[in-house]
Amino acid sequence: MKTLRRRLFGTHLQVMFVALLVVLVGVLVFGAVAVLLGEAKGIGGPPEPGRDREGPLGLFVGLGAAAIAAALVSWRVTNRLAQPLEEIGQATQALAAGRYDVRVPHSDTVELDALATNVNDLADELRTTEERRLRLIGDVAHELRNPLSTIEGTMEGLLDGVVPATDETFARIGREAARLRRLADDLSSLSAAGEPGRIVRSIVDLAAIARDVVAQLEPQAQAKTLSLRLETPARAVLADGDRDRLTQVLTNVVGNAVQYTDSGSVSVTVETAPHDVVVTVSDTGRGLASGDDERIFERFHRVDQHFSDGTGVGLAIARMLVHAHGGSIEAYSAGLDQGMTVRIALPAPD
Repeated sequence: MKTLRRRLFGTHLQVMFVALLVVLVGVLVFGAVAVLLGEAKGIGGPPEPGRDREGPLGLFVGLGAAAIAAALVSWRVTNRLAQPLEEIGQATQALAAGRYDVRVPHSDTVELDALATNVNDLADELRTTEERRLRLIGDVAHELRNPLSTIEGTMEGLLDGVVPATDETFARIGREAARLRRLADDLSSLSAAGEPGRIVRSIVDLAAIARDVVAQLEPQAQAKTLSLRLETPARAVLADGDRDRLTQVLTNVVGNAVQYTDSGSVSVTVETAPHDVVVTVSDTGRGLASGDDERIFERFHRVDQHFSDGTGVGLAIARMLVHAHGGSIEAYSAGLDQGMTVRIALPAPD
């Protein structure tokens, strides 16, 4: 494939070559005709009126023919270059109108082909985002429907006298109301996580944050007889980030590991890398099925659908906050019942 610069340069060369060729042919043809006419009428004879104008006339005719030929060649070549750009313009208009199935044909020019590929990738990403948005709306509706149905049914039973007004009944209503509250809080956190302006950066000790998070989740681990271990260097591990947001990230990740580990241990390791600081959370829990290493970070995705306490947005919030810090977060697992490891890399201070 030719680059656009070479293509344009080649276009000019083509136009120049055609123009010169036509001029040359025109001059040769009219010169030959003039010579033949001169020989036919005899050399040295009296010049005929207007004969001295045959040379200039032929030159003008040749230049005119050259201009027409050059215009035709330029028009054809320009159309070949402009057509991909027009297709890209039409595709972007279709994307703006919500038609995410549109695709731009590939071009034989490097720059135009790269632009077409970018537009096609954009269309795929917009389609995926729209599908996730619709799925998110459905998931939120489902999450709201269950506790609301329980509260509504219990209240109707209380009014009809079918359900006894006991402490357990009111406790059940309270649990469903608390579930709605958690959902509202998670949605609020999910929305806030996508706002870079919410990140207030400073130099923080990531090891100290990890110690606070482990201490907070220790009672939950002890209730499940899990070993919750923390390994950090003796010195501070400095990171460039928002302390509150990073605390939320580690709480979500470590809390998820404790929740999905029935027996064994959960280990948290904080260490430094050449250009990053890294937090690794490993567990001996239920692991991930093939393909779940990315889906686990999607909104409302649960590894185990039998869990009804969580809303499935904890790791999605963690990923958004890590990306807002300019870091990365990845999950690894050897398979179901093989445990899982989450690796978080955050930028170190300059």
